[in-house]
Amino acid sequence: MNKAYKYKLKPSHYQQRMMANWLDMLRSYYNYCLRDRIESYEQVKQPKLGNYCDLRTKAECCPLTCSVSKNSQLGEPFKGDKKRSAYEMQSSELPNLKKTRSWYKQIHSTVLQQNLRKLDTAFKNFFDGRGYPKFKTRQRFKSFNYPPNQVKLKGNKIYLPSIGWMRFFQSRQIPEGFSLRSVTVRQKADGWYVSISIEDKSIPQSQPKDLAQVKSLIGCDLGIKKLLALSNGEQINNPQFEKQLERTKTIRQRRASRKKRGSKNQKKAYQKLARIDQKIVNQRTNYQWNIAHHLTRLADVIVLEDLNIQGMSKRCKPKQDENGKYLKNNQSAKRALNRLIRDCSWGELKLKIQSVAEKFGCIVLEVNPKFTSQTCSNCGHIDSASRNKEKFVCTNCGFIADADNQASVNIGMKGLEILGISPSKLLVDNQKVTAKSELTDSSKKREKSMALVVEPSNPRQLELFQWINGQVTGCSESPVTARRV
Repeated sequence: MNKAYKYKLKPSHYQQRMMANWLDMLRSYYNYCLRDRIESYEQVKQPKLGNYCDLRTKAECCPLTCSVSKNSQLGEPFKGDKKRSAYEMQSSELPNLKKTRSWYKQIHSTVLQQNLRKLDTAFKNFFDGRGYPKFKTRQRFKSFNYPPNQVKLKGNKIYLPSIGWMRFFQSRQIPEGFSLRSVTVRQKADGWYVSISIEDKSIPQSQPKDLAQVKSLIGCDLGIKKLLALSNGEQINNPQFEKQLERTKTIRQRRASRKKRGSKNQKKAYQKLARIDQKIVNQRTNYQWNIAHHLTRLADVIVLEDLNIQGMSKRCKPKQDENGKYLKNNQSAKRALNRLIRDCSWGELKLKIQSVAEKFGCIVLEVNPKFTSQTCSNCGHIDSASRNKEKFVCTNCGFIADADNQASVNIGMKGLEILGISPSKLLVDNQKVTAKSELTDSSKKREKSMALVVEPSNPRQLELFQWINGQVTGCSESPVTARRV
């Protein structure tokens, strides 16, 4: 079983300066090795005319040298009769690096090796179709790693090779019987953190439940005002943490921009601004972890929307008339929507749900959300006119419900179809199931599945149904019972 623990470190001023220098040197060497691998890759992909092989200096090399390795030009390409990989070649160059640049001696050798493994992983991801490796800036290079069996733990103290012992805030105890897998030291706006990955092979990893063991399923509709609308009638609000601190952040940005460029006061001002962003990230992360654990306690199967988040937050395309003059494209209004989408952080929420679900053996499924908000979950009729903002009134059968909650029911039904599970055995909505014979005649139009009946069980949901009934129908009868097929 694998677990990860994160703690905030208490380094001394000397240790802080040392780790900051390490980051600068590691980033420089990472970019240097990345340039070497890019040039080697481009040389093989599209050979250049002439006798040179180096793109930057155009240094002349014989054809034999060019064809020895297709991955790197650093280090020795062979170890005996065995040809080395790109990582092994660049790793063999580390002793020469410490001779020519003596300041790299202060960095532990395993940290330098892990830095090269990080580059090797980036190229493996590229060959798997996950983006071309990029050069690292200061803002995008904030951590370094230690391999297993290098770091020591003793109470609330940790020993990092070549840095020394330092204390950390022990917010929770590390369980006994686990062995260290990896240790990552990361710099953030409010200090230094260490992430410890541990493993206990005696405890088996939780396996996903078989379909025969599945007893409950819940559909989730992602939104902005309501971060999640669940198929059991529950609604999880979006606190909009970025909006709460928007005014404070604007003031800090204005103060930082007025400082003298390059001065220490400007650096301090931007550090204060970065701490605001870090606070927003911490609040959002904690909230999302709580949501992920809540969903895994509700059901064995969690069905989410497969949204194109990058496409939803794109800029509007420019518009031109016949004379080539640019017209208004409503980008100013779209910018506010993009900010809200970024604050929701749906992608991070999905990753956390998948992580927690894997830990407890739950199944997470993503389905195409097409027409889920326009489809009546009672009769299956599709009509865009049925939805009016947050209210849904079916134009075919007159079914009334909250638009987002009934869309989550459609998402759950799509998940059932993909898994091939009959709804009659699942407790989807408020843990109540009604047989098909108990439904009204209008509910019998969809014969492929059993009916799932939702009845208001908490005061908030009861008030919501009463409000929808009173606003839409103009009557004050008993709350509407939402019958869902």
